[in-house]
Amino acid sequence: MSTRWGLVGFGEAGRVIGTALAASGADLAVHDRVLLDPERGPGLAAAVRAAGAQPVADVAELADRDVVLSLVTPATALAVAEGLAAVVGDGVLYVDLNSTAPLVKEAVAAALPAARVVDGVMTGGGIRLDGSRIPISLAGPDAPEAARLLSGAGFRTGVVGERVGAAAALKMLRSVVVKGLEGLWTEALLAARELDVVEPLIAMVEETLDRWPTRDFATMLVTTHVAHAGRRQGEARMVRDTVAGTGVEPFMSTALVARQERTARGLEQAGRRAGEVPPTLADALEVLRSLPG
Repeated sequence: MSTRWGLVGFGEAGRVIGTALAASGADLAVHDRVLLDPERGPGLAAAVRAAGAQPVADVAELADRDVVLSLVTPATALAVAEGLAAVVGDGVLYVDLNSTAPLVKEAVAAALPAARVVDGVMTGGGIRLDGSRIPISLAGPDAPEAARLLSGAGFRTGVVGERVGAAAALKMLRSVVVKGLEGLWTEALLAARELDVVEPLIAMVEETLDRWPTRDFATMLVTTHVAHAGRRQGEARMVRDTVAGTGVEPFMSTALVARQERTARGLEQAGRRAGEVPPTLADALEVLRSLPG
């Protein structure tokens, strides 16, 4: 018997995923609260049908689905799960693909005791890509089955953890890096504009980044952070003061100073010799993890 799919949420992300799922030949029913709106509902229903899916205005009509995907706003993810608690049957695979924190994913699982909840996140390019090309990371005891079913429908999937919340945590931590880079570039380029060195700065950073594969670059940065935080804390203060001197608020640079100072203080208290580079990334992280506060 073919898998019967349900999708809650037909907004921007839901439309991309739903269209790709229906295009794979899946039997897909879509519920969105907008379908209940007398003015906007008919238009959305037409869009669902055009995508190859069946619109259902009553969430109870998802009761016969084998798999239900949730793609709603982060603020409503838990409420949607609570509203589905009386609808989804025992053993239904509920894949929460919403961009929420790990604790919310855990709350969703608790709200659906009869379902097999899988924590899922979409990363690596966002919804501008074709739905089937968006990487989907999955976590939870039933993540392997969700990966098998979604892969069978043409999606790119990977299981990243056995605990619900692990995939959400992975996305949040990815954002530390990606959105951190956004903040760093914004601050640096604003200051560079005041000094009329935007293009030279981009070229200089580009030359550095182009020499390193991402994994090697991360390893180099963290291992040398352990070795040279004492010296670099002084450099970080100069960085902060340079940015501030242009009239740009040094939000990111101030955080950089705090990180360098904390590591330097901890290394000194631990009696670790300056300039000693840990042999591996794992070793460096263990040193940092064990530093006194």
